Amino acid sequence: MDKKSVRELIIASSMYSIGSIAGPLLIFGGIGLILDKYFKTSPWALLGCIFIAFIVTNILLFRKVKKLNELMLSQAPKKLEEKELEKI
Repeated sequence: MDKKSVRELIIASSMYSIGSIAGPLLIFGGIGLILDKYFKTSPWALLGCIFIAFIVTNILLFRKVKKLNELMLSQAPKKLEEKELEKI
């Protein structure tokens, strides 16, 4: 991987992280607010929905990190082979 592709990967990962945190929080937070107003259960539905958003965010980020680790592992042997060839 060259520096440009690493930079693009970092930017894409950052944007994905922001989206996977803000998206579920806004969606489930909105649902929690609506449920609180409908059932008049002040903070409880909102807190429950925020907890669900936390779980969804962790699942999304875990999957992304897993894919990134697989990508890094697929690139690592190539770099090691190149360094070994340079020594010869």
